[in-house]
Amino acid sequence: MLEKPNLFSFATTELSQDAFIAWLLAWADTQYASADPQLHACARELIAAFFAKHSKPLPQFTEVSVTRQSKHIDVLCVLDGNYAIVIEDKTHTEAHSNQLAKYLTDIQGRGYQPENILALYFKTGDQSCYKAIYRNGFQPFSRRDVLAVLEAGSGTSNAIFHDYLAWLQHWDTRVEAYRARPFGEWDGYAWIGFYKALKEQLGEGNWGYVPNQSGGFLGFWCGFEDILHIQLVDNQELRFRIDVPEALKRAALRRHWHHKIVTHSETFGLRTKKPPRFGHGHSMVVATLDSEDYRQADHNGQLDMQATVDVVRRAIALVKSVTSEPSE
Repeated sequence: MLEKPNLFSFATTELSQDAFIAWLLAWADTQYASADPQLHACARELIAAFFAKHSKPLPQFTEVSVTRQSKHIDVLCVLDGNYAIVIEDKTHTEAHSNQLAKYLTDIQGRGYQPENILALYFKTGDQSCYKAIYRNGFQPFSRRDVLAVLEAGSGTSNAIFHDYLAWLQHWDTRVEAYRARPFGEWDGYAWIGFYKALKEQLGEGNWGYVPNQSGGFLGFWCGFEDILHIQLVDNQELRFRIDVPEALKRAALRRHWHHKIVTHSETFGLRTKKPPRFGHGHSMVVATLDSEDYRQADHNGQLDMQATVDVVRRAIALVKSVTSEPSE
């Protein structure tokens, strides 16, 4: 819980975050060094962190010019008229279409040397995959990256700064709550934190929100082999799914893969069962883990991450095994 009313619990839009980023960067100009030395130093550390993300040395600079929504670029920070820092700011949403490529093309057309352009994807929310971000020449700058800079520079007494810092810390605490909260107290933020940690442990997988008529769910997908993969759901289920584009083949393949999973699961220390109902669509559940919850708890009723990862790894091994067998 936040200790007092916080500006950023009301100013929750990306435009509000744009304003904070632009405001903080403006403090890096040397003309403000004496107005608030700690805030000035923190702003310059943020710029240094941007250069570090691109593995570039921080240049000497005095003048900082910051604009918002310059040709749709969320924040454009120019150092001494020579270095252009392009910031695409996201909270819960993600980059779409080819907007990132357009921003770089635009800024390159303004006469900056290519080596003096830095593109940052300022992401305070959580995102499963950043491949498209890197592919477009941007470097992700995560909530943890922001917190590292702000917490190190928290000597300022500025109220706006401390409200933003407190808001990000509160956000991060909610995402990390999966570590200590009992399973029944997990909210969507805790599930995201768990999925992020699971992806890191497994070295594979992606997660995201799936809308449906029942209200939607947060899911995690991994172990893709042939037409089979594993789906974890925030209702505690571990599912084995197949993807079959051809409608006429679905019934036979559904029976085939259900039989294989259920027959071989005990070899991997797992018990599986038929789902409550077989689907008929492109993607179908053919079996589920025969357990109320695939998550494993320790003696305190909290998540045992390693034991949970072991269950998922055994499920992945099962998928690899049944898909490597010769076709019958």
